[in-house]
Amino acid sequence: MPTLAATVVGGVLLTGCVTPALDSGAFRHNARGAVGSGLSETSTAALTVEQVLAGRLTDAVADTSLSNCEDAIGPIEDSFGKVQPPHGRDDPLRTDVLDALGDADEAIADARIAHRRDDTDGLRTALADLRSVTDEFERLEQDLG
Repeated sequence: MPTLAATVVGGVLLTGCVTPALDSGAFRHNARGAVGSGLSETSTAALTVEQVLAGRLTDAVADTSLSNCEDAIGPIEDSFGKVQPPHGRDDPLRTDVLDALGDADEAIADARIAHRRDDTDGLRTALADLRSVTDEFERLEQDLG
């Protein structure tokens, strides 16, 4: 017979409820994790596009890399978006992180689409967008110190 704790945990997992961070420090910790993960995926996508433009990657490797980055960024955005800021003063941080994650998702998708279309100009545009988002994540990371 399941314990009460197991039942509660199972219920929480099944309902997918939004949980508040216990305090601003915990929320900032969650934000740092999301920013770090977003930076990693965006940097990987940018490096992939740079290598494609330089003719150093096969199409299969580039497609797999960009697809993996795109598959990873969505859950990061979803997970952070479900954490309720504990105070109204934390709302701007939530907005900034979610905006950066959304920008990353869009830039990575644009890179994947341009690559599959063999669109060199689209890849260059996507690379500029990826670099911009990378800079955005680095600023956020520095602010969250």
